Amino acid sequence: MNIQNNLTIPIKTLKQAKELIGGYTVTSKMPTISYSISAKDCITGSKLRLIKNTVCSDCYALKGNYIRYAKNIEPVQKRRLESISSPNWVGAMVYIMHHQKQVVNSGLFRWHDSGDIQSLEHLDKIVQIANLTPNIKHWLPTKESNFIQNYKGVIPDNLIIRLSGSFIDGKAPQYKNTSTVVSDKDNATCRSFENNGTCGNCRKCWDSSIKNVSYLNH
Repeated sequence: MNIQNNLTIPIKTLKQAKELIGGYTVTSKMPTISYSISAKDCITGSKLRLIKNTVCSDCYALKGNYIRYAKNIEPVQKRRLESISSPNWVGAMVYIMHHQKQVVNSGLFRWHDSGDIQSLEHLDKIVQIANLTPNIKHWLPTKESNFIQNYKGVIPDNLIIRLSGSFIDGKAPQYKNTSTVVSDKDNATCRSFENNGTCGNCRKCWDSSIKNVSYLNH
């Protein structure tokens, strides 16, 4: 992350906000938009990819369309990674939460459909964004337990952090909200495979009363 900028700038348009953060992901699978950086930059995930039967050993974000359209996707994800260190990043993200139609209409946002938290500073900026958008429920799946456990700030109620399990059919981590990956569809909490791969009316990932959400391995 090498952007050097000591001044914040006024953000007046959605186009400007998107340019400052490197854009976001619009998907038909979820009722809202999401944000991603490259899975190659995952700190813990990069280690887990080398271990058999981990949820990262066959990472969905490193195959399929992510590979097919890599020439277009990777430069964008790199710009997003670099933009995190900009003092304009928080303001631009908040502007998007307040003005992007899918977020406003759904009241939901997903962090990291690809990639993960990079540092305690990165996590703190996400917390700031959640605090500044109290009407939006933020879902943040992560394997970076070290950052979560060492964060000294207060996680707002509208930021649902799900600490992700490492192994397929493995135990959930010790945390208030978690997620796991299972090989048997009967054990999957997420039933998107019954709904053409979409969330439909389900909002369990954003629901803090659901302790663990299990996803079918794909």
